Amino acid sequence: MESFNQDNHTKNKGAAVDATTPDTITTKPNFKDNSASNQCLKILDWLFEKGNITTTQARQHLDVMSPAARILQLRKAGYLIIKISDNWTSEHGINHKGVARYVLTQKEPVALDDSEVAA
Repeated sequence: MESFNQDNHTKNKGAAVDATTPDTITTKPNFKDNSASNQCLKILDWLFEKGNITTTQARQHLDVMSPAARILQLRKAGYLIIKISDNWTSEHGINHKGVARYVLTQKEPVALDDSEVAA
């Protein structure tokens, strides 16, 4: 599995670098591929701008089909992201309980040991 390191994966991604810094928070459709590292960048960009994302939002708006795996990569890179169990109603009126909502608690990555990542 590819590990995520923002410095290694953004140097050749054009605007992806700008889209994922806290000082230049904007939504940019400049993510050209759907690699795991670019999926992490898309989620990180959304979190910088909006503060939280649900599994459903990641799938519908960012084309990230396995957001939990990308969140784990971001946590391993030092981003403090917590998970809250949420309720969601689909456009068909169906209620879903226990949908994951991921909340970015700190925009700058921190050094973590392995025991802190699995939260």
